[in-house]
Amino acid sequence: MRLDSDAFHYNPVRLDLDSFQYLSKGKFWKDLWKEMDGDDCWGTAAQLSYYFLLAFFPFLIFLSALIGLIPLEPGLLEKMLLEMHQFLPERTYAWVRNIAVNLVNSGNTGVLSLGILLALWWASIAFNGIGGVLNRAYAIRDPRSYFKVRLVAVGVTILVSIFVINSGILLFFGDWLIKLLLSRITIEPYPAFRAHLGTIYSASRWILIFLLLNIGIQIVYSALLARRLPWTLLSPGSMIATLGWIVGSRGFAFCVNRFVSYEIYQRLYGSLGTLIVLMIWFYLSSFFLLLGGEINSEIYHVREKNGADFKKDLTPQSL
Repeated sequence: MRLDSDAFHYNPVRLDLDSFQYLSKGKFWKDLWKEMDGDDCWGTAAQLSYYFLLAFFPFLIFLSALIGLIPLEPGLLEKMLLEMHQFLPERTYAWVRNIAVNLVNSGNTGVLSLGILLALWWASIAFNGIGGVLNRAYAIRDPRSYFKVRLVAVGVTILVSIFVINSGILLFFGDWLIKLLLSRITIEPYPAFRAHLGTIYSASRWILIFLLLNIGIQIVYSALLARRLPWTLLSPGSMIATLGWIVGSRGFAFCVNRFVSYEIYQRLYGSLGTLIVLMIWFYLSSFFLLLGGEINSEIYHVREKNGADFKKDLTPQSL
């Protein structure tokens, strides 16, 4: 099947639904497994989880200091941390919560800039590693200089952070925002308007969170490559990476809370048991990011073999 590459390249809302047909083929998944093994995604996910862990605590410092400066309703931090409980195991959540509460109570606003700089630095290293894996997966040689690659990684980190923060606003503050909106409405079109608006928001919140996270992940897959590929708003890789992170995080928290005794980690790792559980969560998150990129690259290679012409859409990546 031959695609109209010009329309494909310039249409920012293109979904490329045809690419989803490959997910139903068994041979595709077998080739994907071999490709992931050849690109050492398992080991790279461990490296990325290390950098994301290093970025997590500076970001927590930044977020805690920022919340301390925002004159919003009391208990705002508690509400945010309560939503994080959906994705983290019980003991890990309690550990992270204690760190965040202590940071806010300390009242040290001087760590605000330091926290964001360290978080940006370590996260950009992780995204730089993702870019290396993507270039290997697409068999693209990166001709850019070290400084240009790092600058692109920093830019991607900032862009992705914007979408993640917006998703976090919906996740952490969505209920508070909808209550505030309903309290400001003085004219109701019909008697059950408030109830219906609340129901619509509750049903659509996770859809909006999914779309924001999906766009952020798609930016990672598109911007970090050494060559520009046609942009698509929703790809099989970004969809699976987003769903995998949401479902995998909640499933991991459920399994650890219900079926795995925390004392096992304490016996094996001592006081580091909580940190190990958090590290495993970052490993799963990194793995799903790499999995989505490998899925998109495998679809690209299959289309090349089938005669789809993408070469005229491959132009050098520019800042």
